[in-house]
Amino acid sequence: MRKKKVEKILIALDFHPGSEKVAEVGFAMAKSLGAEVVLLHVKVQVVDYSLIYKEMGSLKLETVEELGLAAENFLKNSKHKLGEHMIKTLVKEGDFAVSILDAAKEMDIDLIVLGSNSTRWLEEIILGRVTNKVLQQSKIPLLIVPTRKNDSNNTFISLENSAQGISK
Repeated sequence: MRKKKVEKILIALDFHPGSEKVAEVGFAMAKSLGAEVVLLHVKVQVVDYSLIYKEMGSLKLETVEELGLAAENFLKNSKHKLGEHMIKTLVKEGDFAVSILDAAKEMDIDLIVLGSNSTRWLEEIILGRVTNKVLQQSKIPLLIVPTRKNDSNNTFISLENSAQGISK
């Protein structure tokens, strides 16, 4: 049996504090395999963000434009934190799971990296258990990084000054 080389890795990130861990684990794997990295954030309705991320005071977005800017700058901050200028970033809009799978197919991705962090019932209702949906529907191998809100290894990639650019 011929083994397929992993050449492109898609790392799906949201605004959850555990996203930094997901990015770091995915990037470390990509680096060890010599693979390209694409960071993806999926935008949903502004109202959904306010329900999902209400505990994050720095995420005060009122318009779709602000949301788009915040998503783009969040990925720039993530890329900057990883210290690799060759990382590609992509912002898609729509259903989380469908957008992740569509992006992976469109970009000929060999591995999808995503976090499993939804432990609250409201998140699970709104997000529809994204990780589980992707797991059930993907034909592409997955690396699922467990994240917990109280995990001491989780730190948050800053969203402050999201409309102005990379925060330091």
